Amino acid sequence: MAKDLIHNAVKRAFELSGWEVIKDPFTISLLGDDTVVHVDLSAQKKSGKSPDEQIVAIEIKSFAGLSILGAFHEALGQFLNYRDAIREQDLSIKLFLAVSEEGWEKLNSLTFVQRRIKQYRLKFVIVDIHTNSIIRWIK
Repeated sequence: MAKDLIHNAVKRAFELSGWEVIKDPFTISLLGDDTVVHVDLSAQKKSGKSPDEQIVAIEIKSFAGLSILGAFHEALGQFLNYRDAIREQDLSIKLFLAVSEEGWEKLNSLTFVQRRIKQYRLKFVIVDIHTNSIIRWIK
């Protein structure tokens, strides 16, 4: 499984922000099938709160290619399938797409994509890949 161009920067940003990367990749079995899917990371917030409330799954996308819309179609399909697999197994995990600032700007340059983000309630983590820091969570 090939890692996205910004995978290591996103992973480091989580670590530097007080998260512990639990799995890289995070594997989810599909109920009723002998198939698994691989979300890029799972991480747990280092705090005194209940661990179940602090675990996230992160799918990482750079949107660095020529076709932003094509890359978004792929990311949307993955996100929806992973979110459904998490729900079907009743896992207490929130799923996010991690993107760079540049990737986020590209996505927001397309009105169609903006509408799909709202329609499907996509969640994002915006990462500064140059400083390895989390800039913003979009829930």
